[in-house]
Amino acid sequence: MKQFIIHLNDQKIVDKKFIIEDLDATHLLIKGEVRDEITRKVEEWMDENVFSTIEKVGENFDTS
Repeated sequence: MKQFIIHLNDQKIVDKKFIIEDLDATHLLIKGEVRDEITRKVEEWMDENVFSTIEKVGENFDTS
């Protein structure tokens, strides 16, 4: 997820970048005013990359 957020930041023009500091392997310090935008984009990204097998559950289930 951190890499995705860095990617979002890299797509911004210089004066719109939101990462203040890369703190460690899992944490970024960001500008507070973009928190909602980042959260929304991360949720959209996660929704696009979730693979569901629920539709296939029971597909080949033999009940006899």
